[in-house]
Amino acid sequence: MKKNQTPLAKRNARFLWLSAFIVVAMLGVSFAFVPLYRIMCQVFKIPVPRIAVGESAVSGAGIVKTDRVVDVRFVAEAARGVPIRFTPTDYKLRVHVGEPVLTAYTATNTSPRGIDGVAVHMVYSMGNQAKDGDVSRYIDLRQCFCFELQHYPGNEEKKLPLNFIITPDLPDDVHTITFAYTLFEALPNDPRIKKHTDDKKK
Repeated sequence: MKKNQTPLAKRNARFLWLSAFIVVAMLGVSFAFVPLYRIMCQVFKIPVPRIAVGESAVSGAGIVKTDRVVDVRFVAEAARGVPIRFTPTDYKLRVHVGEPVLTAYTATNTSPRGIDGVAVHMVYSMGNQAKDGDVSRYIDLRQCFCFELQHYPGNEEKKLPLNFIITPDLPDDVHTITFAYTLFEALPNDPRIKKHTDDKKK
């Protein structure tokens, strides 16, 4: 009987070790889920939403959300000769002043060749008495593809996240804000591409 029990005991031991390994592995995956999700979003160009707690953003802006609401419109166009279909995912949003806003633009390269591009934008208002209606100083950009070099692979779609807050000092008469983007093909040493601080140090 002992000889017959030995293989059974070994099988039971292997089963217990395997069960323990699966439990530990599942715990590890659960703890790694958030960083893995962020990596996946970066790989597949999916916007990662910012989480708000109470009245201010987690990122520490200290900007207070208010009851005031304004209309925000999004428009886009590709420059002549650029074979990219460029559109906002949201054309209009009702936004609380001081509230973090996450949206995106979509750029689809309709040609087989890869294209380096740069998008420039204007932010202007309706109802504002300020010169030229420029309200960019009242927009806290957290994430924006504007004035950055972007590569658009041939026959592929790319998501371009836009994350911003309208600051509470926005003039009282402003009721509508428009983000207007134009996408150009990038030139060698393109002056429209902003230089980051880290790039300047190199």
